[in-house]
Amino acid sequence: MRSGAENAAFALNGCTLSGATVTVILYFNLSDPQFFSNPAYQSLGQHIGNDHHVMDPNHFQPWGVAPVPPMASVAPTQSTFSLQPPTLTLPNYNLGSGFGSMFQSFLGGAQPFQSVQPVVQPSQQAAVPPPGPHQPSSSQASDTLSQYTVPWVQPATPAGEDDQPQCSICLCDLGDNSSYSADSSYAPVLSLNSCVHSFHSACLTALISNSPSPFLQCPTCKKVYGIRTGTRPSTGSMSHRLLQSSLPGHTDCGTIELHFQFTPGIQGPEHPSPGHYYTPVGFPRTAFLPDNQEGQKALHGLYLAWEQRLLFTVGRSITTGQDNCVTWNDIHLKTKVTGGEHSYPDDQYLGNLAQDLAGFGITEAEISSHMGRHPDLRDKGRM
Repeated sequence: MRSGAENAAFALNGCTLSGATVTVILYFNLSDPQFFSNPAYQSLGQHIGNDHHVMDPNHFQPWGVAPVPPMASVAPTQSTFSLQPPTLTLPNYNLGSGFGSMFQSFLGGAQPFQSVQPVVQPSQQAAVPPPGPHQPSSSQASDTLSQYTVPWVQPATPAGEDDQPQCSICLCDLGDNSSYSADSSYAPVLSLNSCVHSFHSACLTALISNSPSPFLQCPTCKKVYGIRTGTRPSTGSMSHRLLQSSLPGHTDCGTIELHFQFTPGIQGPEHPSPGHYYTPVGFPRTAFLPDNQEGQKALHGLYLAWEQRLLFTVGRSITTGQDNCVTWNDIHLKTKVTGGEHSYPDDQYLGNLAQDLAGFGITEAEISSHMGRHPDLRDKGRM
Protein backbone atom coordinates (compact mmCIF):
# COMPACT_ATOMS: atom_id res chain seq x y z
CA MET A 1 0.00 0.00 0.00
CA ARG A 2 1.29 3.48 -0.80
CA SER A 3 2.44 5.54 2.16
CA GLY A 4 1.41 9.16 2.55
CA ALA A 5 4.85 10.23 1.35
CA GLU A 6 4.54 8.05 -1.77
CA ASN A 7 1.12 9.51 -2.54
CA ALA A 8 2.52 13.03 -2.17
CA ALA A 9 5.51 12.30 -4.39
CA PHE A 10 3.27 10.76 -7.05
CA ALA A 11 0.85 13.70 -7.02
CA LEU A 12 3.40 16.53 -6.92
CA ASN A 13 6.20 15.25 -9.16
CA GLY A 14 6.13 17.23 -12.40
CA CYS A 15 4.07 20.17 -11.15
CA THR A 16 5.21 23.71 -11.92
CA LEU A 17 6.00 26.35 -9.31
CA SER A 18 6.23 29.88 -10.70
CA GLY A 19 7.15 28.52 -14.11
CA ALA A 20 9.77 26.05 -12.84
CA THR A 21 9.16 22.30 -13.00
CA VAL A 22 9.30 20.61 -9.60
CA THR A 23 10.85 17.18 -9.13
CA VAL A 24 9.75 15.30 -6.01
CA ILE A 25 11.61 12.18 -4.83
CA LEU A 26 11.50 10.20 -1.62
CA TYR A 27 14.39 10.77 0.81
CA PHE A 28 15.57 7.88 3.00
CA ASN A 29 17.59 9.47 5.78
CA LEU A 30 19.08 6.32 7.30
CA SER A 31 20.65 5.37 3.96
CA ASP A 32 22.28 8.79 3.54
CA PRO A 33 25.84 8.93 4.95
CA GLN A 34 25.55 12.72 5.44
CA PHE A 35 22.44 12.49 7.61
CA PHE A 36 24.26 11.65 10.84
CA SER A 37 26.79 14.48 10.55
CA ASN A 38 24.81 17.29 8.91
CA PRO A 39 22.38 19.24 11.13
CA ALA A 40 20.58 20.61 8.05
CA TYR A 41 19.74 17.08 6.93
CA GLN A 42 18.67 16.10 10.44
CA SER A 43 16.12 18.93 10.46
CA LEU A 44 14.28 17.49 7.47
CA GLY A 45 10.81 16.26 8.38
CA GLN A 46 10.84 17.93 11.78
CA HIS A 47 7.18 18.96 11.46
CA ILE A 48 5.83 15.57 10.34
CA GLY A 49 2.98 14.60 12.64
CA ASN A 50 2.67 18.11 14.12
CA ASP A 51 -0.89 18.96 13.15
CA HIS A 52 -0.64 22.35 14.82
CA HIS A 53 2.20 23.47 12.52
CA VAL A 54 1.21 25.77 9.64
CA MET A 55 3.74 26.71 6.99
CA ASP A 56 4.28 30.45 6.63
CA PRO A 57 4.64 31.02 2.86
CA ASN A 58 6.19 34.46 3.48
CA HIS A 59 9.23 32.85 5.11
CA PHE A 60 9.50 29.66 3.09
CA GLN A 61 13.05 28.87 1.96
CA PRO A 62 13.54 26.16 -0.70
CA TRP A 63 15.88 23.32 0.22
CA GLY A 64 19.39 23.90 -1.10
CA VAL A 65 18.95 27.65 -1.69
CA ALA A 66 21.25 29.95 0.25
CA PRO A 67 19.53 32.31 2.71
CA VAL A 68 18.71 35.73 1.31
CA PRO A 69 20.91 38.41 2.96
CA PRO A 70 19.15 41.19 4.86
CA MET A 71 17.98 44.00 2.61
CA ALA A 72 19.62 47.38 3.02
CA SER A 73 17.42 50.20 4.21
CA VAL A 74 15.51 51.79 1.40
CA ALA A 75 14.74 55.38 0.77
CA PRO A 76 11.30 56.58 1.86
CA THR A 77 10.38 57.20 -1.75
CA GLN A 78 10.94 53.56 -2.71
CA SER A 79 8.26 50.93 -2.28
CA THR A 80 9.18 47.86 -0.23
CA PHE A 81 8.87 44.39 -1.71
CA SER A 82 6.52 41.95 -0.02
CA LEU A 83 7.11 38.31 -0.80
CA GLN A 84 3.87 36.51 -1.54
CA PRO A 85 3.20 32.79 -1.95
CA PRO A 86 3.81 31.69 -5.55
CA THR A 87 1.18 30.16 -7.76
CA LEU A 88 1.24 26.36 -7.76
CA THR A 89 0.20 24.58 -10.94
CA LEU A 90 -0.33 20.84 -10.68
CA PRO A 91 0.36 18.48 -13.59
CA ASN A 92 -2.59 17.44 -15.67
CA TYR A 93 -3.68 14.57 -13.43
CA ASN A 94 -7.33 15.69 -13.18
CA LEU A 95 -7.14 15.37 -9.40
CA GLY A 96 -10.14 17.59 -8.78
CA SER A 97 -10.86 20.77 -6.89
CA GLY A 98 -10.58 19.01 -3.57
CA PHE A 99 -6.89 18.42 -4.16
CA GLY A 100 -6.25 22.10 -4.74
CA SER A 101 -8.27 23.07 -1.67
CA MET A 102 -6.09 20.76 0.40
CA PHE A 103 -2.99 22.80 -0.54
CA GLN A 104 -4.95 26.00 0.04
CA SER A 105 -5.56 24.87 3.62
CA PHE A 106 -1.83 24.24 4.04
CA LEU A 107 -1.18 27.85 3.09
CA GLY A 108 -3.37 29.05 5.94
CA GLY A 109 -6.07 30.37 3.65
CA ALA A 110 -3.71 32.66 1.74
CA GLN A 111 -4.80 33.43 -1.79
CA PRO A 112 -2.39 32.95 -4.69
CA PHE A 113 -0.70 36.26 -5.51
CA GLN A 114 -0.93 37.10 -9.17
CA SER A 115 0.91 40.40 -9.69
CA VAL A 116 4.26 39.61 -8.01
CA GLN A 117 5.98 36.31 -8.73
CA PRO A 118 9.34 35.15 -7.32
CA VAL A 119 12.04 35.18 -9.98
CA VAL A 120 13.41 31.71 -10.74
CA GLN A 121 16.78 31.68 -12.42
CA PRO A 122 17.07 29.42 -15.49
CA SER A 123 19.80 27.42 -13.74
CA GLN A 124 17.38 26.57 -10.93
CA GLN A 125 14.75 25.09 -13.19
CA ALA A 126 14.64 21.33 -13.20
CA ALA A 127 15.53 19.73 -16.49
CA VAL A 128 12.74 17.45 -17.60
CA PRO A 129 13.95 14.68 -19.91
CA PRO A 130 11.63 13.59 -22.68
CA PRO A 131 9.62 10.44 -21.98
CA GLY A 132 11.77 7.38 -22.47
CA PRO A 133 10.79 4.22 -24.31
CA HIS A 134 10.21 2.54 -20.94
CA GLN A 135 7.18 4.70 -20.22
CA PRO A 136 3.83 3.30 -21.34
CA SER A 137 2.15 5.15 -24.18
CA SER A 138 -1.38 6.50 -23.83
CA SER A 139 -2.65 3.62 -25.97
CA GLN A 140 -0.93 1.08 -23.70
CA ALA A 141 -2.47 2.71 -20.63
CA SER A 142 -5.84 2.61 -22.37
CA ASP A 143 -5.44 -1.08 -23.19
CA THR A 144 -4.53 -1.86 -19.58
CA LEU A 145 -7.62 -0.09 -18.26
CA SER A 146 -9.85 -1.80 -20.82
CA GLN A 147 -8.55 -5.23 -19.84
CA TYR A 148 -8.53 -4.99 -16.06
CA THR A 149 -11.28 -2.57 -15.00
CA VAL A 150 -15.06 -2.30 -15.01
CA PRO A 151 -17.28 0.73 -14.35
CA TRP A 152 -17.80 1.45 -10.67
CA VAL A 153 -21.21 0.79 -9.15
CA GLN A 154 -21.77 3.26 -6.34
CA PRO A 155 -22.97 1.50 -3.18
CA ALA A 156 -26.11 2.70 -1.46
CA THR A 157 -25.40 5.07 1.42
CA PRO A 158 -27.32 4.25 4.62
CA ALA A 159 -29.71 6.95 5.76
CA GLY A 160 -28.07 9.53 7.98
CA GLU A 161 -24.52 8.82 6.80
CA ASP A 162 -22.69 11.33 4.62
CA ASP A 163 -19.36 9.55 4.29
CA GLN A 164 -18.45 8.87 0.66
CA PRO A 165 -15.83 6.32 -0.48
CA GLN A 166 -12.54 7.93 -1.46
CA CYS A 167 -10.01 7.38 -4.19
CA SER A 168 -6.83 6.44 -2.31
CA ILE A 169 -4.67 7.94 -5.08
CA CYS A 170 -5.87 11.55 -4.96
CA LEU A 171 -7.80 11.30 -1.64
CA CYS A 172 -10.92 12.89 -3.17
CA ASP A 173 -14.40 11.41 -2.95
CA LEU A 174 -15.17 8.95 -5.73
CA GLY A 175 -18.46 10.76 -6.32
CA ASP A 176 -16.74 14.11 -6.89
CA ASN A 177 -17.43 14.99 -10.53
CA SER A 178 -14.48 17.39 -10.70
CA SER A 179 -11.88 14.71 -9.92
CA TYR A 180 -11.80 13.09 -13.37
CA SER A 181 -11.49 14.19 -16.97
CA ALA A 182 -14.79 15.08 -18.61
CA ASP A 183 -13.59 13.91 -22.04
CA SER A 184 -12.43 10.49 -20.86
CA SER A 185 -13.64 7.56 -22.92
CA TYR A 186 -14.00 5.59 -19.69
CA ALA A 187 -16.44 5.83 -16.83
CA PRO A 188 -15.43 8.54 -14.32
CA VAL A 189 -14.72 5.85 -11.70
CA LEU A 190 -13.42 2.35 -12.38
CA SER A 191 -13.16 -0.79 -10.27
CA LEU A 192 -10.35 -3.32 -10.71
CA ASN A 193 -12.00 -6.50 -11.91
CA SER A 194 -10.40 -8.90 -9.41
CA CYS A 195 -9.89 -7.09 -6.11
CA VAL A 196 -12.78 -4.65 -6.91
CA HIS A 197 -11.03 -1.65 -5.32
CA SER A 198 -12.18 1.56 -7.02
CA PHE A 199 -10.40 4.70 -8.21
CA HIS A 200 -10.91 7.65 -10.54
CA SER A 201 -10.12 6.65 -14.11
CA ALA A 202 -7.90 9.72 -14.53
CA CYS A 203 -5.90 8.73 -11.44
CA LEU A 204 -5.42 5.19 -12.76
CA THR A 205 -4.28 6.57 -16.11
CA ALA A 206 -1.69 8.76 -14.35
CA LEU A 207 -0.57 5.80 -12.24
CA ILE A 208 0.04 3.63 -15.32
CA SER A 209 1.78 6.48 -17.14
CA ASN A 210 4.28 6.82 -14.29
CA SER A 211 5.09 3.09 -14.22
CA PRO A 212 8.09 1.60 -16.05
CA SER A 213 5.81 -0.82 -17.93
CA PRO A 214 2.09 -1.01 -18.77
CA PHE A 215 1.02 -2.88 -15.66
CA LEU A 216 -1.32 -1.79 -12.90
CA GLN A 217 -0.74 -2.46 -9.21
CA CYS A 218 -3.67 -1.80 -6.91
CA PRO A 219 -2.64 0.98 -4.48
CA THR A 220 -4.83 -0.61 -1.79
CA CYS A 221 -3.98 -4.33 -1.81
CA LYS A 222 -0.92 -4.40 -4.15
CA LYS A 223 -2.44 -6.97 -6.52
CA VAL A 224 -0.71 -6.69 -9.90
CA TYR A 225 -2.67 -6.60 -13.17
CA GLY A 226 -0.62 -7.34 -16.25
CA ILE A 227 3.10 -8.17 -16.33
CA ARG A 228 5.25 -5.96 -14.17
CA THR A 229 8.77 -5.32 -15.42
CA GLY A 230 11.55 -3.54 -13.57
CA THR A 231 14.84 -1.83 -14.31
CA ARG A 232 17.50 -4.51 -13.85
CA PRO A 233 20.58 -3.59 -15.90
CA SER A 234 21.05 -5.67 -19.04
CA THR A 235 24.71 -6.64 -18.43
CA GLY A 236 24.01 -9.30 -15.81
CA SER A 237 23.65 -13.06 -15.65
CA MET A 238 21.95 -15.50 -13.27
CA SER A 239 22.77 -19.17 -12.77
CA HIS A 240 22.72 -21.82 -10.06
CA ARG A 241 24.26 -25.09 -9.02
CA LEU A 242 23.28 -27.97 -6.73
CA LEU A 243 25.22 -28.72 -3.54
CA GLN A 244 25.14 -31.91 -1.49
CA SER A 245 25.43 -30.01 1.79
CA SER A 246 22.33 -28.98 3.72
CA LEU A 247 21.18 -25.62 5.04
CA PRO A 248 20.51 -25.12 8.76
CA GLY A 249 16.84 -25.94 9.31
CA HIS A 250 16.68 -28.02 6.10
CA THR A 251 18.78 -31.05 6.93
CA ASP A 252 16.62 -33.40 4.86
CA CYS A 253 17.72 -32.02 1.48
CA GLY A 254 20.61 -30.47 -0.42
CA THR A 255 21.16 -26.82 -1.33
CA ILE A 256 20.57 -24.65 -4.41
CA GLU A 257 23.31 -22.04 -4.70
CA LEU A 258 22.37 -19.03 -6.87
CA HIS A 259 24.96 -16.89 -8.63
CA PHE A 260 24.49 -13.29 -9.83
CA GLN A 261 27.08 -11.42 -11.89
CA PHE A 262 27.12 -7.97 -13.53
CA THR A 263 29.62 -5.99 -15.56
CA PRO A 264 29.68 -2.17 -15.73
CA GLY A 265 27.38 -0.53 -18.24
CA ILE A 266 25.53 2.66 -19.17
CA GLN A 267 22.21 3.56 -17.60
CA GLY A 268 19.14 3.63 -19.78
CA PRO A 269 16.22 6.08 -19.70
CA GLU A 270 14.54 4.03 -16.95
CA HIS A 271 17.45 4.58 -14.54
CA PRO A 272 18.24 7.52 -12.21
CA SER A 273 21.07 8.98 -14.38
CA PRO A 274 20.54 8.06 -18.06
CA GLY A 275 23.78 8.04 -20.05
CA HIS A 276 25.98 7.65 -16.95
CA TYR A 277 27.86 4.52 -16.00
CA TYR A 278 26.54 2.13 -13.37
CA THR A 279 28.89 0.07 -11.22
CA PRO A 280 28.35 -3.47 -9.90
CA VAL A 281 29.70 -3.28 -6.35
CA GLY A 282 30.09 -6.53 -4.40
CA PHE A 283 29.62 -8.89 -7.35
CA PRO A 284 29.51 -11.77 -7.96
CA ARG A 285 26.87 -12.41 -5.30
CA THR A 286 25.42 -15.67 -4.09
CA ALA A 287 22.17 -16.73 -2.45
CA PHE A 288 20.89 -20.04 -1.10
CA LEU A 289 17.67 -22.07 -1.24
CA PRO A 290 16.86 -25.51 0.12
CA ASP A 291 16.67 -28.12 -2.64
CA ASN A 292 13.18 -29.33 -1.74
CA GLN A 293 9.76 -28.79 -3.31
CA GLU A 294 9.24 -25.33 -1.83
CA GLY A 295 12.80 -24.29 -2.63
CA GLN A 296 12.41 -25.38 -6.26
CA LYS A 297 9.21 -23.35 -6.56
CA ALA A 298 11.13 -20.36 -5.18
CA LEU A 299 13.88 -21.03 -7.74
CA HIS A 300 11.40 -20.71 -10.61
CA GLY A 301 9.91 -17.60 -9.02
CA LEU A 302 13.33 -15.96 -8.81
CA TYR A 303 14.09 -16.78 -12.45
CA LEU A 304 10.76 -15.19 -13.38
CA ALA A 305 11.77 -12.11 -11.37
CA TRP A 306 15.10 -12.07 -13.20
CA GLU A 307 13.44 -12.33 -16.62
CA GLN A 308 11.09 -9.46 -15.72
CA ARG A 309 14.05 -7.33 -14.52
CA LEU A 310 12.76 -7.20 -10.93
CA LEU A 311 15.60 -8.65 -8.85
CA PHE A 312 18.04 -5.74 -9.19
CA THR A 313 17.96 -2.07 -10.08
CA VAL A 314 20.31 0.93 -10.22
CA GLY A 315 20.47 3.30 -7.27
CA ARG A 316 22.35 4.15 -4.08
CA SER A 317 24.13 1.35 -2.27
CA ILE A 318 22.91 1.15 1.33
CA THR A 319 26.21 -0.51 2.28
CA THR A 320 28.63 2.03 0.77
CA GLY A 321 26.43 5.09 0.17
CA GLN A 322 27.69 5.19 -3.43
CA ASP A 323 25.27 6.27 -6.17
CA ASN A 324 24.79 4.62 -9.58
CA CYS A 325 25.32 1.08 -8.24
CA VAL A 326 23.57 -2.17 -9.01
CA THR A 327 21.44 -2.86 -5.92
CA TRP A 328 18.88 -5.36 -4.68
CA ASN A 329 15.26 -4.48 -5.44
CA ASP A 330 13.20 -5.49 -2.37
CA ILE A 331 13.09 -9.22 -3.05
CA HIS A 332 14.92 -10.56 -0.02
CA LEU A 333 17.38 -13.42 -0.46
CA LYS A 334 19.48 -15.44 1.98
CA THR A 335 23.05 -14.54 1.06
CA LYS A 336 24.73 -16.57 3.80
CA VAL A 337 24.40 -20.17 4.90
CA THR A 338 24.77 -19.29 8.57
CA GLY A 339 25.76 -16.37 10.75
CA GLY A 340 24.27 -12.92 10.27
CA GLU A 341 20.93 -11.35 9.42
CA HIS A 342 20.50 -12.81 5.93
CA SER A 343 21.18 -16.45 6.77
CA TYR A 344 19.56 -19.69 7.88
CA PRO A 345 17.83 -21.12 9.86
CA ASP A 346 14.60 -19.19 9.22
CA ASP A 347 11.36 -21.16 9.28
CA GLN A 348 9.39 -18.25 7.78
CA TYR A 349 11.74 -17.42 4.93
CA LEU A 350 10.21 -19.33 2.01
CA GLY A 351 6.75 -18.00 2.91
CA ASN A 352 8.10 -14.46 3.14
CA LEU A 353 9.90 -14.88 -0.20
CA ALA A 354 6.64 -16.02 -1.82
CA GLN A 355 4.98 -12.84 -0.49
CA ASP A 356 7.82 -10.70 -1.88
CA LEU A 357 7.36 -12.28 -5.30
CA ALA A 358 3.57 -11.95 -5.16
CA GLY A 359 4.00 -8.24 -4.39
CA PHE A 360 5.74 -7.92 -7.77
CA GLY A 361 2.99 -9.87 -9.53
CA ILE A 362 4.75 -13.24 -9.56
CA THR A 363 1.95 -15.39 -8.18
CA GLU A 364 1.83 -19.09 -7.41
CA ALA A 365 -0.08 -19.63 -10.67
CA GLU A 366 2.69 -17.88 -12.63
CA ILE A 367 5.33 -19.99 -10.89
CA SER A 368 3.44 -23.23 -11.63
CA SER A 369 3.17 -22.23 -15.30
CA HIS A 370 6.91 -21.51 -15.42
CA MET A 371 7.67 -24.91 -13.88
CA GLY A 372 5.55 -26.55 -16.56
CA ARG A 373 7.42 -24.73 -19.35
CA HIS A 374 10.88 -25.38 -17.87
CA PRO A 375 10.76 -28.76 -16.10
CA ASP A 376 14.54 -29.26 -16.39
CA LEU A 377 15.58 -25.86 -14.96
CA ARG A 378 16.84 -27.32 -11.66
CA ASP A 379 19.30 -29.63 -13.44
CA LYS A 380 20.33 -27.22 -16.24
CA GLY A 381 21.62 -24.57 -13.87
CA ARG A 382 20.45 -21.58 -15.93
CA MET A 383 17.69 -20.38 -18.23
